[in-house]
Amino acid sequence: MTDLPESILGEITAITITTPDLEQSFTFYKKLGFAEVFRADWPFSWIQISDGALLIMLRKDPEPYIALTYYVKDIEKVVRNLEKKGIKFVQKPKKSSVIKRYMFTSPDGLNISLVNIVDGFHAPSGPGMLTMPQEDYFKPEKYINKVCGLFGELAHPVIDLDKSIAYWELLGFKVISRFNAPYPWAIISDGLGIVGIHQTAHFDYPAITYFAADMRDKIMKLKEGGLTGYTEQGSSDIIIKTPEQQHLFLFSLGMPQPPAKKKQNNVHLPVIETKRLLLRELNPALMKEIFTAYSDEEIMHHMGIPTLEALETERNNFYQGMTTYRTSFKTFLMVDREGGKIIGRCGFHNWYAIHNRAELGYIMSDDTARGKGFMKEAARAVIKHGFEQMGLYRVEAFVGPNNVPSLKLIKGCGFIEEGTLRLHFNRDGIREDSICFSMLRPEYDLIKTLWFIS
Repeated sequence: MTDLPESILGEITAITITTPDLEQSFTFYKKLGFAEVFRADWPFSWIQISDGALLIMLRKDPEPYIALTYYVKDIEKVVRNLEKKGIKFVQKPKKSSVIKRYMFTSPDGLNISLVNIVDGFHAPSGPGMLTMPQEDYFKPEKYINKVCGLFGELAHPVIDLDKSIAYWELLGFKVISRFNAPYPWAIISDGLGIVGIHQTAHFDYPAITYFAADMRDKIMKLKEGGLTGYTEQGSSDIIIKTPEQQHLFLFSLGMPQPPAKKKQNNVHLPVIETKRLLLRELNPALMKEIFTAYSDEEIMHHMGIPTLEALETERNNFYQGMTTYRTSFKTFLMVDREGGKIIGRCGFHNWYAIHNRAELGYIMSDDTARGKGFMKEAARAVIKHGFEQMGLYRVEAFVGPNNVPSLKLIKGCGFIEEGTLRLHFNRDGIREDSICFSMLRPEYDLIKTLWFIS
């Protein structure tokens, strides 16, 4: 669970959406797992709905509008503090207004509104994606919203990620995770609101985003229930245009936004070259392309998957989610330059980009290639890439005390032993210790010349 800040904007957050037809919109959201919480006809007609984790305020108005809204106890104090930070409000209430409503916009055009709390308003009690245990992301039975899954973010396209982060930090937001693939993006939160800021041209509107490990099944059920107005983004991702002309993203866990889908004859995999190997990169964006745009035969060829059973295992791993808010991965297929055969994989899983650390992982899939130094050659090249291209400061490795070849590899690469993690690893139902090793950037700088002298 991530340490979240305490919001300086208010006590309750919601997404406000205007609609010309309240009942039509309410009917639409009920099909997505929402229920009515509150409604009134003063000072205008509105219905407050929730799925148990996300609060949405549907407000009757013919003009399309969406905003990240905060309900505030001491609204004048919050407004004064924001103005001291240079925040300029584009709308303020009249002195005679019973409902005090202030509005400002982010530099990239997202509406943010502050409203004094109305008696009876309550925050949803269900856990959100940032407050539930990460292992529960892949347990659909624990989702509050059984129809759509986990509310993940209010996706917001931006021009410059760094400038956008600096602005949102003024509002009390903290970067929860940050990545560079398939483009620069970050998840930020102030403890109440969750915003995904995406430096991309893939979409140009704010969108409510849901993630689920079983999103394929959820999408199928929605289609069977008569869902219309959606755009396919592969077998497990769709974009829905709502009756109010807003957007919902329903994505399988693992991909934040839909990359441009383009069928090609060959998958282009970035390559690291060593003396005897070609290391072909696999990352979330490339995995997305491979599993949504290519045939089984092409997937097996490009990834070196030997059987249909192994392909199904890889496919299930992909659809269950290979990256989350906190972690991502980057691994490399090891290709023997002499024969062109894929002999294994080496790379980083549990890559915590925000903390500049990752765990080294590797497997030799071709028994005939064992004992020839291929894995050491690959590991050193991958570690070099991690420190010099990915900006890592720490690389970790966890090895079983009886795994002699792996211990030899890690020690041969210059890792420092830190200690033993008791009953850290579950192998076929049996818990085993793990020896923890690490290498820091300054240590790598001292030994890298010895690695690549030849």
